[in-house]
Amino acid sequence: MPLINPITQPADDGEIEAFKAWAKYPVPDDYLAFLREHNGGYLIGDDPCFYNSDDQSVASVSAFPRISERIDKCMSKMFEKYFDFFKVAFQTEDLRGNYFAPDNYIKIANDAQHEHILMDLKTGRIFGFDDEAEEELETTEDFLEACLFLADSFDSFFSQIVDEDPDS
Repeated sequence: MPLINPITQPADDGEIEAFKAWAKYPVPDDYLAFLREHNGGYLIGDDPCFYNSDDQSVASVSAFPRISERIDKCMSKMFEKYFDFFKVAFQTEDLRGNYFAPDNYIKIANDAQHEHILMDLKTGRIFGFDDEAEEELETTEDFLEACLFLADSFDSFFSQIVDEDPDS
């Protein structure tokens, strides 16, 4: 399991309920448990990566955005100026507006490059999306075709993030 350097205090019940109302779809319990424990943060290590079942590096995961709306929960003065930007709702709305992401997809993590890690709230499945695709996306169908399946659940995704090559 990866180690996380938190940027905010864990999400409380009020924040979880507000997030669930914003999401408009049931939020999987494993992701809610993560938010109650971490509420976002940066991964600790040299190069934390998600490895698929074939032990191939698929995404270099760098951070998980938070759901908290309260700046007083920020644990670092350095992150306060980015507080509005680094939250699930803000980053999800950006994907919906610029890349036609459907409303049941939310952004749950950042890749170190231009990849976005997404959760389909209808299924709980995790996908990657590269915003530097060569073809311009014009529809939600184009967006879905550009997504790469990563894991069946948040727990499965999170447990496959390691800071070293599994073969070494």
